[in-house]
Amino acid sequence: MRNFPKIILHSLLIAVIGVMGIDYVSHLLFSNPMETLPYFLTKMALYFVFSILFLSFFDKGGKSLWRTLVAGIIVSLAWGFYYNILPVIMDDLFNIDFYPFGIALKGLTFLGMGLFGTGLAFGIVHTLAFVGGYYIGGWLIGAFR
Repeated sequence: MRNFPKIILHSLLIAVIGVMGIDYVSHLLFSNPMETLPYFLTKMALYFVFSILFLSFFDKGGKSLWRTLVAGIIVSLAWGFYYNILPVIMDDLFNIDFYPFGIALKGLTFLGMGLFGTGLAFGIVHTLAFVGGYYIGGWLIGAFR
């Protein structure tokens, strides 16, 4: 039987540590302009729900870096689709200005790297946010048993 309170706590830690720790600091230090607070809160909600699913169904027993890395890539791609690709589709197909909760990717820069470089850099940061939140959160849970 899975320990659901532990799953909820670990998911919350992944969302808070990953998004408000790793991702927020990366945006603060490297992106211009800084993203909005609703952007981070929405991303925390996605990471929280995704983490519950991941920990409930795919985190079987021991820690697997590869499984966690793949999960980080999946949640990063889901966020990238919602936040970067969906607005382009909405604009091109339906002429709807859809930029949810923040700034469109084309309005951001990561160390001045251009659209592709910025998208790639933030994809890596979003993946590391999940992986880092997973391992740091797991360590914190284990440290306070």
